[in-house]
Amino acid sequence: MESAPLTDEDTALIDTVTETNLDTFDPEFFDGAHIVTAGIRTSDGEIYEGVSLPASIGRTSMCAEPVAVGSAITDGYTHDEIQTCVAVAYPMDSHDATEVRVVPPCGPCRELLADYNDAMRVIVPIDGDNRVVDAIDLLPTRTW
Repeated sequence: MESAPLTDEDTALIDTVTETNLDTFDPEFFDGAHIVTAGIRTSDGEIYEGVSLPASIGRTSMCAEPVAVGSAITDGYTHDEIQTCVAVAYPMDSHDATEVRVVPPCGPCRELLADYNDAMRVIVPIDGDNRVVDAIDLLPTRTW
């Protein structure tokens, strides 16, 4: 998978999403709600964020990435105007993490991001560094 280094705008997006993650984490709801926060940046530089939404019935839970994408779409952006995505996770003891960290999208979110813009830049951790890859490259065997 080909990757690229972060731009200053990518670092600023991570910082914004990290701050939101720290502000929205709720340790008393579902033993830690809103663990993941995602942000997308549009072609004109606007940032839209979403938080993970746990629910008592697992399949009704929502990842943060579709919440962020839906927020931009609701505000009038089209799929091809969604340019960059990142997700960060709150430092939970059960994950041996001590600080908010960039996390890769899960499988269904990879599909969703590629559906909305297969050239979308997605920030993911690679060998200990945050790097940028195209959404479609997170699905190397996708045939449609």
